[in-house]
Amino acid sequence: MPIRQAKLAALLCTAVLVTGCGGGGGDDSDAKASPSGAPSVSAPASTATSASASAPEPEAAADPLDAAELKSAALSGTEVDGFQITDFPAKPAGGGTARPAVCQPLEDMRTASPKPAPKQFHGLLAYATAGSSAGSATTIGLMAYDQPDAEGVLDGLRTALKDCTAYEGGVPARTTAKPATAPDVGDDAVAFGLQTQGDSPDAFVVVRSGATVVMFYAVSGTGSAAEVPAELVSAQLGKLKQA
Repeated sequence: MPIRQAKLAALLCTAVLVTGCGGGGGDDSDAKASPSGAPSVSAPASTATSASASAPEPEAAADPLDAAELKSAALSGTEVDGFQITDFPAKPAGGGTARPAVCQPLEDMRTASPKPAPKQFHGLLAYATAGSSAGSATTIGLMAYDQPDAEGVLDGLRTALKDCTAYEGGVPARTTAKPATAPDVGDDAVAFGLQTQGDSPDAFVVVRSGATVVMFYAVSGTGSAAEVPAELVSAQLGKLKQA
């Protein structure tokens, strides 16, 4: 059953969230020869020492959050003005097979079944009760990974969006895909829209913060195009950063 949320009253009956929690470089420096006949020049020791001292330390990989930490990092209740946020623990039956295969990461995210599966997952459903988003619903899925896998999820989506414009599979009708402008939040972010033939488009924003991937999946209940509310993204990423 797809994660697709139906409009208004059918939302809870048709939405599906992430899969059950499953367990889940080389040296790039180039040796450059001096031009023929030109002496090789080394930096003075003091200069080299200074440069080494001023070079930024590589960012340490973040550890994956455990189940309790992930739940604590999730929004709840009325923490965001104009939204009612509830836990949404339903689990999916699994994603479909996209054809062509290059589109598979998009279908996997549509069904909240990214590969690899997250170590831990916590799902939310945010109903907009006021403002420009009133009448819409946004699924939020917080997914704990080892950081290299978290980075890979975003890279896979970005690669798919370069070559995937439409695909069959997963739902009865053809689905078109379109990249969107990602918000400047977290450590990395990807945004896109998916539209199944005969239905209104759905909006996705996927953000990585350290070793955690957060999916926002917005469905419009008003007949207008869906849009992931920026205030939800900002609030969730802000709370996650404090975890």
